[in-house]
Amino acid sequence: MSEEHLRESINDVHPVELTAHTVLSGPLDSLNASLASLDESQMELLTKLKLLEDRLTTFKKLTESNFVDEKQLSAHSNKVKEFSKRLSVILKQLDKLEARVDKLAG
Repeated sequence: MSEEHLRESINDVHPVELTAHTVLSGPLDSLNASLASLDESQMELLTKLKLLEDRLTTFKKLTESNFVDEKQLSAHSNKVKEFSKRLSVILKQLDKLEARVDKLAG
């Protein structure tokens, strides 16, 4: 490209357009870089979201396949409470017997 051709192409650009380009080119480049970074971040977040969704789906399938009947669970819980009460009564009786044995021995 000759020097004369370069001058002609510069002269074809309006001074306001040249000034606007000079003033805005830096911020526009920065904005473009920021948008590219945002796009990357969105892709990473979408990937993580998809992984979480897959894990939750797997967890849901596991919990549904290992379903425990609430009535059955309640019945087992009541049995445990009943055994706990019986054990408390037996421990109290054992304490009384130990106290009597200590009295007789002592």
